Amino acid sequence: MKDTLNFIKAIDNKTLLAETTYNCINNIFTKKEKENILVAEINPEFMDGIKLCEHYNIDIKSGANCLVCECKRGENKSYVALVVPTGYKYNMSSTVRKYTNSRIVSVAPLDYILDKTKMEYGSINPIGLPEEWKVFIDPKVLEVERIICGSGLQKSKISLPSKYLLKISNVELLDNLAKE
Repeated sequence: MKDTLNFIKAIDNKTLLAETTYNCINNIFTKKEKENILVAEINPEFMDGIKLCEHYNIDIKSGANCLVCECKRGENKSYVALVVPTGYKYNMSSTVRKYTNSRIVSVAPLDYILDKTKMEYGSINPIGLPEEWKVFIDPKVLEVERIICGSGLQKSKISLPSKYLLKISNVELLDNLAKE
């Protein structure tokens, strides 16, 4: 038997959000928008996007995954977040490398990501990342009305209108970021 998610208002349930995620929601969204951002408690065993969709009977098109990358060129390093629909791979080697003018693009070191984001492994999300990081979103993410993504904590997921992601600072749409 599959479980179901019980979504409730995120802004009223601070304990289900990473502090950085909660602060971002509280600071950048209007009162009306905040009412439309929801959170649900999950079994952390199913925090992976595909497992979550399968276990909770969620359309895979509704999910979005976020990955933080380290971009290097010589001695210069920068960090970017990539947001793609669940079930897609990240096109780091060509799209991100070319767009950021980097020689090397790789997954950022986990300890660094967790320290900088104050989020938990497996639940990194674009809401509440450090402002100096660019957030690249594949336009496919915006093709669905609502998306489900990490909350910053392994024990929950956020549901919000996909267009809300465009209000996050340093967001850019990047074609061909997601590949099958």
